[in-house]
Amino acid sequence: MGLFGKSKKEKEAEYLEQLDIPASLTENFKLVVDDVFTIIGVGTVATGTAENGMCRVGEDIEIVTANDTLKSTITGIDVHTKERKANGCGYRTEHLGIGLRGISKEQVNKGDILIVKNGGMYAR
Repeated sequence: MGLFGKSKKEKEAEYLEQLDIPASLTENFKLVVDDVFTIIGVGTVATGTAENGMCRVGEDIEIVTANDTLKSTITGIDVHTKERKANGCGYRTEHLGIGLRGISKEQVNKGDILIVKNGGMYAR
């Protein structure tokens, strides 16, 4: 234990235990979009809280909109927590920002769903 409570290493270990990573590997990733931004140098970023599974940079992703299903690739993942080190992936229960290749801000709206089938290229 650190001088002012738990150390960073202890906090990270607790957080990873809560995520249940082995179970996340076998589920389809699903995220309902809260907001969409265009960031210079990054492109279109959709944010929301992951409901199921996990996703990684480089995986193919489907964007289910009201009228269509779009396909894209994840170019970056920003996890909005300080409880663990960034490792290029996002897990269920985490609030994420996901960079989308070849998608404009106008194509994605609040309430759309992002899906990676069977945990993407890392499924068993």
